[in-house]
Amino acid sequence: MFTDSLVATMRAVGADLHSVEVKSAAGGFPSDVVETLSAFANGGGGTLILGLDESAGFTPAVGFDANKIRDALAGACADKMNPPLRLAIEIEEFESALVVRADVSELDPIAKPCFVEARGAYQGSFIRSGDGDRRLTHYEVTQLLANRTQPRSDLDVVEEAELDDLESSLVADLVERARRRSPRAFAELDDATSLLRLGAVARASGGVLRPTVGGLLALGVYPQQFFPQLFVSVVVLPGTRMGEQSPDGARFLDNQTITGPIPVMVLDAVAALIRNMRKAAIIRGISREDRYDYPLDVIRELVVNALMHRDYSPEARGAQVQIELYVDRLVVKSPGGLYGSISVDMLGSSGNVNTSRNHALAAILADLSLPGSRGESICENRGSGLPQVMESLRQAGMSPPTFDAAPGRLMVTVPQHALLSPDTVEWIGSLRQRHLTDSQHLALAMMRTTGRTTNTMLQAWGVAPVSAGQALRDLVIRGLAVSTGGRRYASYQLAASVPSPFDLQVNYAADEQNSRPPGIEMQRDAILQAIQAGHTTTRALSILLGVTHRTVARRIAELIEAGAIEPLGPRRSSKQSYRLVHKNGEK
Repeated sequence: MFTDSLVATMRAVGADLHSVEVKSAAGGFPSDVVETLSAFANGGGGTLILGLDESAGFTPAVGFDANKIRDALAGACADKMNPPLRLAIEIEEFESALVVRADVSELDPIAKPCFVEARGAYQGSFIRSGDGDRRLTHYEVTQLLANRTQPRSDLDVVEEAELDDLESSLVADLVERARRRSPRAFAELDDATSLLRLGAVARASGGVLRPTVGGLLALGVYPQQFFPQLFVSVVVLPGTRMGEQSPDGARFLDNQTITGPIPVMVLDAVAALIRNMRKAAIIRGISREDRYDYPLDVIRELVVNALMHRDYSPEARGAQVQIELYVDRLVVKSPGGLYGSISVDMLGSSGNVNTSRNHALAAILADLSLPGSRGESICENRGSGLPQVMESLRQAGMSPPTFDAAPGRLMVTVPQHALLSPDTVEWIGSLRQRHLTDSQHLALAMMRTTGRTTNTMLQAWGVAPVSAGQALRDLVIRGLAVSTGGRRYASYQLAASVPSPFDLQVNYAADEQNSRPPGIEMQRDAILQAIQAGHTTTRALSILLGVTHRTVARRIAELIEAGAIEPLGPRRSSKQSYRLVHKNGEK
């Protein structure tokens, strides 16, 4: 039973879980249950269990009236919450007693905040924090309410600024591109009127044209003269946690404050990270391509997204975009959280509705060239940025980013676990093979790090079956790989003449390996690679690998038992997903 496993976990840790709240309710319906309902609905959802005594080791509460509490909970959901919550409330038997369980789903973003009706939105809205509930701040509630309308903070007039505070070269580039894009709307207009039409300037008191917040940030000579905190901070840390020190006592290996207009901040932030990343080169014919710990287009896209979609309302103008480079991950933090109907599980997928908190700023940036580029726009403003991030990471053999969104903030984390790390790229270069394809780079990296690869494992990274087969056969012809297992269950390992240590991701017992058909091992390996590539649900794995849902579920159960992967949600969750468990214990 689902409740049994939850209680077993709570007994093991000696406390409630982040997504599970337990209350005794032996003396009647607890008044603070409504706070937990609000917190779960505003966050990622959760499970409420009434009738267990936490102080007695999560044992059934003496004197608990299950029917009475169930009816009281249903009434609270319908009458005390705004918007009302429609939950599946069940009475379950647990250790010869009855408990009440309710699973609370996260609300649609535009329906938030869920609050206690009698207290109002600003006093009655909560979010989960650890194993308890925390009241949302005034700013966090304001952000949730702002999701229901189109914010206009980027169109606010900066009364202290003048047109001379705009960089002439940036203005010229913007207006020229706007005239090429829409000659009918801009061809006959002077620069000032064009800027007015683009939302980069607006009429202030007395009819004087002055820069808007969005116009100043995109085109200003030095926007920080008016908004000192609207910059990008880049810190490079020596360990895996903030506060850890290097052997010589340094807390930061680098600490940069990036200022200027957004086009300049994007370039300078990327440059600061380049200075602090490892580099290796891949030879493509007669050209050389540098590879870093993180693809440069991924870094740039994340920085652009943070600056373009962050909150620029007056309450948030004291917060900067933060970039933190740890030894094992890259983190980008921005104020404002998600906007509109977008939820975390939608980020990075194609086909989503393109929403922008700062619609005028986004349009300006789409019409601006990236300095030093050959007319390349800073952004496309088509919702293609994060999907391209996902694709670039897959091509580099890297896991997709994780998104941690809460009211008022968004954090994007890109793990450094990579098949094509700079060390591996350097090793591939040492093989002195010309004209290797991207698929062959991935195949060699898999063979080096996991001991083998298969056609299906390459498919997990988006390589078409025919292309995967051609790539692998060519590696055999080149003398870099050998094939075993026959045509149907072909598995490829590095040839004996290619020295390279490897470390298998999952070390099954030898007798188990010998007793299982090779197809099962291939399915397991393919699922591991697919999860690392970002296909983390049973349905996604089934579609990608062309294997039945039932077979994928069976392989997932085996991998969980082997300690290779772990589930991220409750066992019965309709949105269940999985992640790898690496040998050093990191996720």
